[in-house]
Amino acid sequence: MKRHVLHAVNHARKITHHLRQKRILTRKKILTLFTVINMLFVLMIGTNILSFPNTMVGSANLGLMTKEKIRSHLSAYYATSLPLIINAQSYDLTYEHLGIYMDPDAVEQEIFAPNRKPFFQKIPAMIRQLFTPRRIQIPLSFSQEFYEYVDKINDAGLTGTDIVYIDQNNKQATVYAPQQRYTVDLLQFQTELLHHFGRTDTPLTVPLVEAPNELIEKVANTNANLARTYNSPLTVIVGMNGTNQFITLSPEDLRKYTTASITAETGDAKFTLNTELFLPDLTTALSVYAATFNPVTAVERVGNGIKNALVTRYEGGPAESVKVGVDSGPNTEGELADKYIEIDISQQKLFTFRNKTLVKTYRVSTGKDYPTPVGTFKILNKTGLGFSNIYNVWMPYWMGFEYSKELHAYFGIHELPYFYTGGNKIQRPREFIGVPNTGGCVALDIGDSKEVYQFADIGTPVVIYQ
Repeated sequence: MKRHVLHAVNHARKITHHLRQKRILTRKKILTLFTVINMLFVLMIGTNILSFPNTMVGSANLGLMTKEKIRSHLSAYYATSLPLIINAQSYDLTYEHLGIYMDPDAVEQEIFAPNRKPFFQKIPAMIRQLFTPRRIQIPLSFSQEFYEYVDKINDAGLTGTDIVYIDQNNKQATVYAPQQRYTVDLLQFQTELLHHFGRTDTPLTVPLVEAPNELIEKVANTNANLARTYNSPLTVIVGMNGTNQFITLSPEDLRKYTTASITAETGDAKFTLNTELFLPDLTTALSVYAATFNPVTAVERVGNGIKNALVTRYEGGPAESVKVGVDSGPNTEGELADKYIEIDISQQKLFTFRNKTLVKTYRVSTGKDYPTPVGTFKILNKTGLGFSNIYNVWMPYWMGFEYSKELHAYFGIHELPYFYTGGNKIQRPREFIGVPNTGGCVALDIGDSKEVYQFADIGTPVVIYQ
């Protein structure tokens, strides 16, 4: 009996213990569930009002912040001076000074984009960001002011004191560039500005790249042109007393008698004559023909012909020979066309030719305010009375032969001009004829211009010598 009672008591104890353990387990499960629910509730609220952890905007960590705090940080970073290093020089500028603008609304939208996902998609994304930062490129706007600032940096980087030397013996140019040219690597600069945002402890070095020296490229072209200019002989046909004398100058002679100078910015060339060397040699060369001439006039006219031929070669044109006259007559003998006009600026004379015969010689006045162009032209237009808007004068027997884009006006042949003042006609002095006194046109004396006007037609060639 006693054994049965003990057994019943033990069994009751086991049942009681089991029930107690079951109640404890139930309470733990309820507590765990309550904790999980609380955590989910906190996460739900947190993921709605706070940014995810490790949210990087540029170099700034804006994780686990409210929208208000994020805006405060963004405004502070944007307004803070940005130390820039440009070619070893330090500058402190804000983003706004650089012409870079920030849209805080766009930044906020991008930061909180994961927060707008469904709740059970947000949790894994938030957990991933605990270990792997999410990097956001701040949406900065680069205005025209920014690009103008970069242009200023480039202007400073491209400014230099390059010098062009010309070896007058070999007629070749060399560039001496004491300073390195540089420009801003624009794409890299913008990228580094985006990454640097939010960093205030270190300066940003503006990325520069070496710029090509355009002058070196121009000088290479110049040397090719100079080589073409001096690589072949030049025959000078000298007109003296109705006969032609021939002087052939070798490439070595051309290098010896002339000096070349180059305009570095444009690559244009100018040639001058070494008169001290050329005058005695030319005098000796012409004296064998037993002709009388003025050596000073001869060297000037022949020298001008040589210089014009070299310019033609330098610019790519053919110039195997050049014809000049050293006396008071024309440079040609009527061989250029059936009918044409020749003008010699050095003599201040105009010659008319028909059927290989000199028709008549006239004294003229050529350019003083602006040089009369030299070369071969033709009569483009004619009118009995022209008017100059530049000088406000009337020009009888006008014949235009060349249009100047620089002056936006024609060069022409015409009679001495006149104008009216107070109702009175004022004629340009006839003493102007024989000396340069025009704005670039060729002026004839009263009466002479009518003859030349009647001689010429539209299309009649006009050849002008220096």
